[in-house]
Amino acid sequence: MSPVPPPPSAPSGDKQNPGGFTHIPALDGVRGLAILLILFVHLFNSNPETGSRFLNFVSQTIASFYFGVNLFFVLSGFLITGILLDTLHQPHFFKTFYIRRALRIFPLYYGVLVLLFLLTRPFHFIWSGWQYFFLTYTANLAFWYMHPLILAPFNINHFWSLQVEEQFYLVWPFLVYGIRRLRSLIRLTLIACTVILLVRVVLVALRPQLLNIYLPYAPTFSCADNILFGCGLCCLLRTSARQRVLDLAPRLFAIGAVILASTGLYYHGLVWQTNFFIPTLGFTLIGVSFAALVAMALRPRSMTQRFFENKTLRFFGKYSYGLYVFHYSVDSVLTGPTRLFVNNHFHSKGLAVLAGACVVMAVTVPIALFSYHFYEAPFLKLKRYFSYNRPASLPLKSEGLSTEKALPPHQV
Repeated sequence: MSPVPPPPSAPSGDKQNPGGFTHIPALDGVRGLAILLILFVHLFNSNPETGSRFLNFVSQTIASFYFGVNLFFVLSGFLITGILLDTLHQPHFFKTFYIRRALRIFPLYYGVLVLLFLLTRPFHFIWSGWQYFFLTYTANLAFWYMHPLILAPFNINHFWSLQVEEQFYLVWPFLVYGIRRLRSLIRLTLIACTVILLVRVVLVALRPQLLNIYLPYAPTFSCADNILFGCGLCCLLRTSARQRVLDLAPRLFAIGAVILASTGLYYHGLVWQTNFFIPTLGFTLIGVSFAALVAMALRPRSMTQRFFENKTLRFFGKYSYGLYVFHYSVDSVLTGPTRLFVNNHFHSKGLAVLAGACVVMAVTVPIALFSYHFYEAPFLKLKRYFSYNRPASLPLKSEGLSTEKALPPHQV
C-alpha cells in the first residue's frame, strides 16, 4: 500500500472532477484515514488475550485495520487513472508519467535502501540476497525465497505494498493508452477483478500445502484488484452513470460495512490468515466498499466530504508517504523499550501499549515532516521540467457507456 501523493492542483471549473489534476481536499483526508489505520494496526499490535472481553474486542478490531493498505490501493488506482485519462492526448505520455512518478516515489524508497546498505556492516545486517529483490521492486513476488532477512532494529517488510503499486503501473498506463474507451476499460477491470478473486480462491484452498502464507495477500497477481476497483470507479465517474454511482455509493458502503462487521464478530476479527472468507470474497468486498467510500467523499457538500476535509486527516494524508516508510522502523526501535519501561513502573499492559504508540508517533511525524520538506521536496520541484500541457476543454455529448471515449479533463 502504499501512500500516493496528491495530484497536482490546477484551476478548474469542475471541482468534482474524479481524479486527475483537480485537487479535491477530501481525498487527502481519505489518504489520511488510510495511513492512520496502518499506524494503528502496527503500533497497537500486542497479545490479543488480555483477560478482558472488551480489551480483547478492541485488540481484534485494531488487528483488522491492516485494510488501510487496501484503501491506499483503491485511492491510488482512482487518482492515477484520472491523471492517465487527463493526459491521454498529450505528447510524451509515457515519459512524463513515469518520470513524474519516479520523482515522487523513488528518492525516498531508494534513499532508505542506500542508508541501510551503508549501515549493513556496523549493524551486522543479513540480507541473504533480499537486497536484489528490494532494489528491483520484486520482494513481494519472491514467495519461493525462504532465506532470512535480518535488519534489526529496522523493518522494511511493509515495502511490499509499494512494490505492488509500481508493478501495476508498469502495465496499466499501456492498457489505458491502448484501449482508451471508458466502456472497454470498465469491462477490463471487472474481468481482471474476477480473475484475481478466482486466483485467491485457489491459493487459499491450497494454503495448507503452500510454503508461504502470504501468497493470497502480497503478490500483485492476488491483490491488484483493489487498485483496479479504484481505476474502474474513476472511469465510471467519467460517464453518464456518474450521478447514479454517487447516489448508490452510500448504500453500497453500508452493505459492505455491515457484512464485514458481522464477519468480524463471527471470526473475532478480520484476520485473513485463519479463515477462508476474508482472503477471498472478503478482500473483494473490502475493495468495493472502499471504492464506494471514495465516491462518497466526492459527493458535494455531503457529511462524508466534510468529514474527510478535516484538517487533521488532511495533514496525515499529505505526509502519508513518509509516515508509511519510516513508522515501522521507528516502531521496531522504540516500542519494545517503551512498553517495558511503562509496564515495569506502572504495571499496566494497556498503558504500556498506548505509551509505545504515542512515543513512536511523536518520533515518526517529525521524521516524515523533515523528510518531505528537506529531502523529497527538491526532487518534487524537478517535476516542473516534466509538466503536462493541458488542452482547452470542449463540451461532450452524452454517450453513456456504449461509445464514450476517454477524454481530457472536464470533457466528461
